[in-house]
Amino acid sequence: MKRLSRATCWPSPWPLLLGLCFATWLIGLALALPYGVETAIQHWKGELNDHIVIALPTTEDNDETSQTKALPQALASTFPGTGVTRLPDHDVAQILANWSAPWNGPLPTLITLYYRGDVSALTGFVHKYAPEAIIIPPPPQQAKLAPLMTSLHEAARHGAFAAGFAAALLIPALLYLGARTTALANASQQALLPQLGGRPSSLHHILARRMALIAFLGSLAGLVLLLPALALLVSTLRPLLRLPPFTGLSSAFIPDLFLPRPFLGMIGLLPFLIAVLSWGMVHLVCSLQGRKTS
Repeated sequence: MKRLSRATCWPSPWPLLLGLCFATWLIGLALALPYGVETAIQHWKGELNDHIVIALPTTEDNDETSQTKALPQALASTFPGTGVTRLPDHDVAQILANWSAPWNGPLPTLITLYYRGDVSALTGFVHKYAPEAIIIPPPPQQAKLAPLMTSLHEAARHGAFAAGFAAALLIPALLYLGARTTALANASQQALLPQLGGRPSSLHHILARRMALIAFLGSLAGLVLLLPALALLVSTLRPLLRLPPFTGLSSAFIPDLFLPRPFLGMIGLLPFLIAVLSWGMVHLVCSLQGRKTS
């Protein structure tokens, strides 16, 4: 087997290696792009402030009236299903610190609720209990950025389709050309083996193993290049979608790409799948060539 392996002719592996590297990169991008963009957008929507805030300023003696104390319960009974919540003091202090400089005076009372009705009706109801109350509606972030989110969805879908279609055309062509070039380079050895009492299948196994190794390495290189590309995409969207920053040592090497671990494991099987396909393609092409010469 070693002598037979030394007698074989090996075409340059670089075209197949680089081509499969690029094709695997396209497949990974086509699979990850729609899912990752959708997960990132859903995370952004979950972080939006979509609640109305009712601020009750503190009085000079820092005491709450009975009407102010009864306001949360009255809101919950009048506007059911709105999730009326009176925020604890530490949450109020954090919100005030985010709004402006640290709050030095007595903390006001903050009540949040998810309400999508007429704000004027809610304001009139609240002012019956607390005339000094301030109604703070949520910022219209989602309404203003909805066209951008739609554009991101469309771009991810079209980009995934283009990458997947290109990879579907490129991989079979590369595997066939690689197998065909290898078979032609070893056509004389394949024709001579039966005359010497050898089996052409032994030569087919040698050629198929080498091409499978080249295909595996090229596809693995494509996956290595895919992770930085996805990380760059997430880094670009991170400030826009207010995504959490990379934290920890593991995030420096494996950043959060908003893809589940099983999904990444499925993408990791691509080099093995392409290696098996290349192995079968060499056997198929060499068998067809042997039939034509016989």
